[in-house]
Amino acid sequence: ELDKLLKLHTKAIKALDDHSNENPVKQLPLNDVSMMDDGSNAAKAHREGKIVPSSDIEAFPGIPSHCIPDLFLVWDFLCTFCRALSLEPIELDDFAAALSFRPVNVPQASSHGDSASNIPVYLSESHIALLRLLLQDPTSENWWWSILETPEMIEEEGEEYLNAIDKKRKTAAAVVKIDMEALLAAEEDMDITTRWLLALEDVRTRKPDNTGPMKSAVRNAIAVTTNQYVKSYLKKAMRKWNRKSAGLVKRAVVWLVDRIREARPDVWGRSVSAQEIAEQKKIVATEAAIEMDRIVEDADEVNDADLNLEVESDEESDFDEDEGSDNEDEYADQVDNQGSPSKQACTMTTKDNDGITPVTTFVPAKPVPSIVDLLLPPGKPTLPSDLVHALTWPPVIGATSCRVLHWYKRRRNEVDDSIREFRELKPMSIAERRARESIASFRVLSECANPVDSNTDHVESAITHLCDGKDYLELTAVQRLCILRILIEAAYDTYHVQQSIEDNFKARMNAIKALDAEERRAKKEAREELAAIEAAARERLAREAKETFVQKKRQEIIQNNEETGDYSTEFLENLQDDDVIDFDEDTKAEYEALPTADSFNKSEVNTVVAKIQEETAFGTSILVVLTLREIEQREEKHLKSLQDKLESFGDLESLYQTHSADRETSAMVDKLLKEIATCIDLKQSLPQLRSDAIDALNDAIDDGTVKALRTAIKTAKVAKLSGDDVETGGIWSLDLLRDAALELKNAESRKRVTEAQKDLVAKRNKCFIRTDPLGRDRYQTCFIHFDYDKSSRVWAERDYILRNGTPDKNEGAAVLFKTPESVSMGARDRDEDFVSLEDRDKPYGNSFLSFSRQEYHHTSELGTLAMHHWSCYTTDRSIRVLIKNLNSTNEKENALKEVLKETLEAMALASVSSDAPQNGVLLNGGSAEGVGQDKKSLPQEETKFRTSGDSDVFSGLKGNLSEDDAALMKGVTSAIGRRIRLRRIPNPERAPDVAQYIMGTITGWKTGILSNEEAVNKEEIDDDVSHRSPTPVPIWRMALDDGGELHITDNEIVEGLVRASKWTNQHPGYIERDAPFLSYRNNLGRFCGRQVDAPSSLTPLAFARQMLKKEQDLYMHLKSRTLENNWGGKCGSRNAWVASLKEYGHTFEAVRDGLLTLENAFFDLTGGFGTNGSSSHDVEAGEQTTESKLSGKDLLYDEVSRFDIELESLGNNVKGLWNNPDTRAIFREIISVCETVSILALGLDLICRNSQGYIS
Repeated sequence: ELDKLLKLHTKAIKALDDHSNENPVKQLPLNDVSMMDDGSNAAKAHREGKIVPSSDIEAFPGIPSHCIPDLFLVWDFLCTFCRALSLEPIELDDFAAALSFRPVNVPQASSHGDSASNIPVYLSESHIALLRLLLQDPTSENWWWSILETPEMIEEEGEEYLNAIDKKRKTAAAVVKIDMEALLAAEEDMDITTRWLLALEDVRTRKPDNTGPMKSAVRNAIAVTTNQYVKSYLKKAMRKWNRKSAGLVKRAVVWLVDRIREARPDVWGRSVSAQEIAEQKKIVATEAAIEMDRIVEDADEVNDADLNLEVESDEESDFDEDEGSDNEDEYADQVDNQGSPSKQACTMTTKDNDGITPVTTFVPAKPVPSIVDLLLPPGKPTLPSDLVHALTWPPVIGATSCRVLHWYKRRRNEVDDSIREFRELKPMSIAERRARESIASFRVLSECANPVDSNTDHVESAITHLCDGKDYLELTAVQRLCILRILIEAAYDTYHVQQSIEDNFKARMNAIKALDAEERRAKKEAREELAAIEAAARERLAREAKETFVQKKRQEIIQNNEETGDYSTEFLENLQDDDVIDFDEDTKAEYEALPTADSFNKSEVNTVVAKIQEETAFGTSILVVLTLREIEQREEKHLKSLQDKLESFGDLESLYQTHSADRETSAMVDKLLKEIATCIDLKQSLPQLRSDAIDALNDAIDDGTVKALRTAIKTAKVAKLSGDDVETGGIWSLDLLRDAALELKNAESRKRVTEAQKDLVAKRNKCFIRTDPLGRDRYQTCFIHFDYDKSSRVWAERDYILRNGTPDKNEGAAVLFKTPESVSMGARDRDEDFVSLEDRDKPYGNSFLSFSRQEYHHTSELGTLAMHHWSCYTTDRSIRVLIKNLNSTNEKENALKEVLKETLEAMALASVSSDAPQNGVLLNGGSAEGVGQDKKSLPQEETKFRTSGDSDVFSGLKGNLSEDDAALMKGVTSAIGRRIRLRRIPNPERAPDVAQYIMGTITGWKTGILSNEEAVNKEEIDDDVSHRSPTPVPIWRMALDDGGELHITDNEIVEGLVRASKWTNQHPGYIERDAPFLSYRNNLGRFCGRQVDAPSSLTPLAFARQMLKKEQDLYMHLKSRTLENNWGGKCGSRNAWVASLKEYGHTFEAVRDGLLTLENAFFDLTGGFGTNGSSSHDVEAGEQTTESKLSGKDLLYDEVSRFDIELESLGNNVKGLWNNPDTRAIFREIISVCETVSILALGLDLICRNSQGYIS
């Protein structure tokens, strides 16, 4: 029983130890708040508004810093859905360069389609791809017709399409004027009021064309009520009645019933006090008075007494109440004519009262039709169509963006009304609605907007620019980004994109399951390996316990034998371990009572497991771990032992002089002297080496990558921080080196797992949904890596630290310190939508606004969207410093640390597999020759670079610059510390016209000697160059932004500095004609045609070819339908026209005149204006046809009449090319004043559509 209790006690102690070791308090992760100011470098830098480490990239030239998020959004969308768009991805740097591209020459003036003077192919391909995606999707029906929408159209849609708020607004519009305050003040019995209200309720359920029952209900209400104001109101409403439709009568009746419901809740059985009823009446009367101000009664209205409601025809009395119509609300048919005096007076009154009149519809103000709208067909373009073409996409994109933005304005209005309705606030006035619509782009696309209170509207100005038919390249980079952002906002709502996301999500889930299975397998193997180590540890503990027991018993036997003398010495020496165990019964019982392998607790096992892992990491069976002080003591002890051993030989001088020592003794003495000298030398040199090695070990452990750990361990071994242990036959090592070896083993294990899962990870990443951040640090900094970006880049998004007042001059590096005004952008929040004026100064209102503003900034100080600080880390050094500043005890930062280590491993693999090494000598003005040479080939006279002293050499090199370039370099005395942009040709044989541009910083210089082979690359010399002496030349060291370094000579240094200055500052006229983005070709879609024609797809020459093709397709059909052909045949006009286009088709003026000539020819071939027999010579563009009528030019430039212009030949009875002379005059005026090929292409398409309509 006692043995059982002892075993249970042992088991309980073991379980307690296991629990204590598996759940130590020190392993609990620390939260972010406790680490905000922990005294670390990261906390100190954040407190000072600085960034540690400093970023390698801040922004892109030509792209404002606050537009960086939109740049990422647009580029990431185009790359993510590249297959859905049939658009080949492009690098981020090239995309930014394409957006900010500014040509030297006007595109239309280019005769050969030079890629450096036309729209970059990627921008053309991406816009056409987005346009095709939008127009093919059924969701485009929602916004394509939005600019034609009116409040009357919304009412005719039927109530099934409206939400509760819109239904209420629809029925709440007043149409008859009444003094609501007097009506509510009139005394009337409650029963009578209830009776006439119930009679009028029958009108609500009737359809507008069910006029008989409506008239009967109103007549009954007039007969029942004793309120003279109600009688007067109903009689006025019946003046709007006719036999076919009583829609306005219904609206007037429903409006009155709803107002009485609001003002008299007691009528419907609610128990309310007289004071509450009075207050409610006052509110309803005030609102009704505002609505009455919008209504102006006609002066010719009859008096109330003139209205006879008692007469009803038999036809009306017998009207079938069940008869209905499909047209539910035909209010538009009963609206007064535009030209009536009452309507004009109503309009004037409405404008005067916009500040107090509440809105009655969410439909935005209808925009004036643009030039592009006049040339487009009435309906939405269907694919395939020449309207979605490389020649026409800029203006069509402008029209599309206008419609999408107008649709978002409507949705924004709906949201505003819904919020105010939910908060039970009064509806906003018309003036407030129009003010909000004017800043809709700042509310929808705030990131693209300027800071708060700025008057520049990039979105509206870009849309207006394109819709007016102007050149796309005249847009700024921000305006181009705004257009793409609008299109992508609409693309996110398309079914095609949503289906792609769903498909990717399903495939991603399957890939994640397979990856999880692989991870479980790897974890299982790790557990099995750890279990094997634990089993070995337990066996070692049991073996060591037995060995200790046997050794102890052996000593006891020997000691007892010394007293008794029972056994001989020979017997004791030949005594085996088994003999000791079986020596007597007590010894055997004690041996059997020794702990077994399973009886050791977790703490003891973990200690041995760690020891085994350490020995495995060093590849030995015995490892002795020492501190640095213990190693130094060992070395001092070893040196002293050598010196003592040497002293044992006596006086060395007498020993050598007398020759008393034999040869063996002399050799031993010489060996001792050498060892002592070596120890003394090492004692002097090792401290510095060991200090550097220890720093390298600490950095490598923080880094955690295989490459860094192996390098640091190698350095530590050179510094004698490990070695063979003579006493144990194993290895001794520094404790820090032991930690690095263990970390290396873990890193190699992670690397093996990563390589095993590489294919599954690649499969998962192909099923892309969105870019997820790598992680966050304690300050909520978001770190992001984009799949299609360079593998070495890690972007960081940080919140600014808000501070009031002007920044201190000493805070130049404090980039995170900003004032609230400087970080605010977009439109301000409309606080009146959330909290009423009465609650704004109360604690509830302030707390609600403070809570809602945390979405913008954690301080709740901003009522707008907040800018963020974006930066990028591109070098392994900056990422290593970033990892070093992360704290592993914080759960977020520890996870981020592991991900960044994997990024470093990927960078290391990429640098190994790269065809162009990072280190090398770049000669011959930046050519690829010389790149990739090993450092051993560098001049050996001076291997160290200096950080100053190149002023004289650099000043001499500046003398070779042109006047303009010399002006840029004026004041620059040294190249060190300057930014440089290097140009090289990656593939001079296959692609000699495509260059690669590399950014970096000059960090040092030296004077080196070139070999003869390098000298040949540098300058032209004669055949006996091998006999010349080496030529010393200056060499500068360039630190690349993407990591690594290059060594460049004087041929490239000045040109690179000038190039960097022009590129960074967007110097006028500077174009990199061989930049990679200019050579982009879309192999997936080819929307711009063949690869060789893609750069010139929007040139006059391309349009000339298109015009010739269209004329050839239509001419034979038109020729067969006319009797007089003054275009083809013997006349020769057609041949002359074709010849002129072929000869001068590269100029814009020639193709514009050619289009006008073609229109004139088709006009004659279609018979002029048909019935009146007018020909092209009777009506010229812009001339008045009659004195009383505006000319076509006047109609075009009049915003009111432009709404009525229709250039399309519609219907089945098309008599000619144009409907009337005004239509033709308008078209010719548009073509005559246009300045872009795209408008000409739209005009050509319009002519072809009208001609085809005539043919059909």
